[in-house]
Amino acid sequence: MASATKTKRKPAAAAAPATEKKTAAPAKPMPPKPAREASPKTSVQAKAEPHQPKPAAPTFKARPKAPKGTAKAKAKPPAIPPYRSDGLIRGPLISDTLQALQGWELEASKRANLDRLRQSNSIGAPTQAWLKKVCGAISSRFDPAGRDLPLVLATRTTTGQRHWKPLLLWHLANSDRLLGAGLSWSAQIFSAGGDLLQTDQALAWLEGSGSQDHPEVAAWSEATRKRVAGGLLKAGVDFALLQGKVKRRFTAYYLADEPLLYVLLQALASNRTTAAALADPRWLWFRLPEAELEHRLLLLHQAKVISYYRAGSVVDLKLPASSSEALVQEVWS
Repeated sequence: MASATKTKRKPAAAAAPATEKKTAAPAKPMPPKPAREASPKTSVQAKAEPHQPKPAAPTFKARPKAPKGTAKAKAKPPAIPPYRSDGLIRGPLISDTLQALQGWELEASKRANLDRLRQSNSIGAPTQAWLKKVCGAISSRFDPAGRDLPLVLATRTTTGQRHWKPLLLWHLANSDRLLGAGLSWSAQIFSAGGDLLQTDQALAWLEGSGSQDHPEVAAWSEATRKRVAGGLLKAGVDFALLQGKVKRRFTAYYLADEPLLYVLLQALASNRTTAAALADPRWLWFRLPEAELEHRLLLLHQAKVISYYRAGSVVDLKLPASSSEALVQEVWS
């Protein structure tokens, strides 16, 4: 048998590049694809909602300055507290207030103390009407847990009890503006050389104050105004500033050293500077003008009770206590 001859398959030649075979024809430009048509739903939304720019970051604008030449709005002055007629008609109630505050419990509230006072009648009021009058006066006049705490503490000391009248006068005249104004008016009469006061004078002053800063006085009846004028003079007698029943004559009033230091510490607490405290017009309630007050402080300085130096408006003052409360608790017995 003839043997079949196998022919070896030659490897295929590598494909020649296209440039060798034939020159490639330039590519035809593709026509641009037509834009995709928006659906009717999308186009309706686009028409209904116009394009909105992104919200810009919040900017803080400076407050516009007022143009030059325009006056700034002036702050309203504080309202003047109205006068009340019941304070002077009731009277200062000096001994009743002392007894009531002596039994005051500092840990209890004002209401609890007044309720206990009504039940126990520790002041020995002769009638329930009088007891109610005292409780009402204490409730409206004093803040035993706040500004009047030194007064309550003073009732626990022998010194405070001995000088109770000037201490009560200071706190009561600060609480009852009508009493304070009346004491200042009577001090002016005394400084001008006056010797006595009568109800007609007090009534004229009261009606004059009604035409100035206190129109509520004009709304009182004539009988009420007469009772208030008489109550003012009666309070002067109770505090030993006046004497007499019909014609009230001025007394030779003297404020002792102990209540003077107490009032001085109170005045320092309510004034910005020492010089302002010494010039406080409330010293006239005790008939102590600034010059006489400075003389009294010099005497206390010589007695080494205080340290007092003054050069013009510069005042160097050192007292035996830092506050009226500390004076009562640490110095008085």
